[in-house]
Amino acid sequence: MFAIGRLGFCLGALALSLVPSPGRAADSRNIAVFGDSLADGAWAGLHQELHPDDKLFRDSKVGTGLTKPDIRSFVDGFADTLDRDHVTVAVVMFGANDEESLRDDDHKGFVFQSPGWTRVYVSRIEQIIEACRQHKVRVIWVGLPVLRDDTLNKGALFLNGLLQDTVVKNGGTFVSLTEDFKGSDGAFASHLPDAKGELREVRLQDGVHFTFYGYGLIAKKIYKELAVVPATAAHDAPPAAGPQN
Repeated sequence: MFAIGRLGFCLGALALSLVPSPGRAADSRNIAVFGDSLADGAWAGLHQELHPDDKLFRDSKVGTGLTKPDIRSFVDGFADTLDRDHVTVAVVMFGANDEESLRDDDHKGFVFQSPGWTRVYVSRIEQIIEACRQHKVRVIWVGLPVLRDDTLNKGALFLNGLLQDTVVKNGGTFVSLTEDFKGSDGAFASHLPDAKGELREVRLQDGVHFTFYGYGLIAKKIYKELAVVPATAAHDAPPAAGPQN
């Protein structure tokens, strides 16, 4: 749905540079990033901030989403991916492509934000979290940031509400970006001051994606959450309730 801008050209090079270090510490983490092009950028940011004993896996895909036809195959193979890479932390970020109609497993269509759409969308979030719970994987789910386009931003706020409620209810950690990356007027900002007070470009011209510096800020927020021991981790939470009719 959105172009990823100038970020994409160097993601492949970053992937090749991720060589696991020998003799990793007992408290090291296998962090896998799942989601769309925003998740792809978050993976790049985590690479910049990666702690020496952590291992990072890239399982994001540009153009995907919880509303897309390929989501069924993603969900079906999700548990296998957790096992294959011995994942201990799943960083998940969907939504950049999800402000659209979807179809359920019976191919019945639902309009964005309708009750049926909400029911199906929430059930897909819950399936991902339930797989993590069964595999004792901690879930860090990152919300959508403020978007430049007013209509898209209203949709992002709706998605963030669903995501936060569902993730927290099911024992995951939700990282909100709603109040981040806003200017002094509370609206979308392409540039923000850094720790030294100097303006830095944080967003790309498409009004959705981030610069490397911006993704680095998201990665810092993720690592900040990882440092907090959750009162109820995703793998300790009760199984997610099935979708309600």
